[in-house]
Amino acid sequence: MNSQRFQKLLFICLLSLLFIFFAGCNQNSAPPNDQSRSAPAQASTGTPIDASTTGSISGTITFTGTPPPRATIDMGMDAGCALAAKGPNLAEAVIVNKDKLENVFVYVKEGLEGYAVPKPTQPAILDQVGCRYTPHVLGLVAGQTLKILNSDNTMHNVHPVPQNNPQWNESQMPKSEPKERTFANPELLLPITCNQHPWMKMYVNVVSNPFFAVSDGNGNFSIQGLPPGTYTIAAVHEKLGTQEMKVTVAAKQNQAANFAFKQ
Repeated sequence: MNSQRFQKLLFICLLSLLFIFFAGCNQNSAPPNDQSRSAPAQASTGTPIDASTTGSISGTITFTGTPPPRATIDMGMDAGCALAAKGPNLAEAVIVNKDKLENVFVYVKEGLEGYAVPKPTQPAILDQVGCRYTPHVLGLVAGQTLKILNSDNTMHNVHPVPQNNPQWNESQMPKSEPKERTFANPELLLPITCNQHPWMKMYVNVVSNPFFAVSDGNGNFSIQGLPPGTYTIAAVHEKLGTQEMKVTVAAKQNQAANFAFKQ
């Protein structure tokens, strides 16, 4: 084979490989439904909340028993992910620190009927760092903008898998412009995955009011700005289920609400 023919054959091979690569990267990409595009959240109607009388609900989430061991995640399929990881790559489904449970979504399920519930004007932020979604659990008001970042040096594929909202999936290049989307309908434990990295999964909890919190590394949470009243408070965990309790908040009172989960 002469040199000119060899160079031509090599060029064709490289061109074919590039085509296969880009086709593979985009095979799961689909444009989001128009309903998921960002739109201003609408304020509800009703009695305005008097800020001078509001109280709060705070508490601690505990775990009873022996917590399950956290599995180690193998990120070897993407060298960029393995290099970006700052510490041990452990699963995030159940995180217990000294009997305190992290990543429990706590929200006001009932009791705000008749109030003009404020709608957030700022977006909620979801980032991709070290080939993980950060945070692992997020609260969002229906219609509020979700801004999705990719701080990694590798490509991701953002793929929500909802039950009550339109599904979409879309590639996001390294450190590219944020994507802004909304979920119009309330839905708990809405998973967002990444088609490029199968271990990447987080949960968005879309609710109808902004009175919610996610338990931190010490199991603590706090919900501020509640008008006096009796509320049904629900605590939701992706693996351990849901618990509810009634809580009455007087004017300017900080009421306690503690939950205990077990496996």
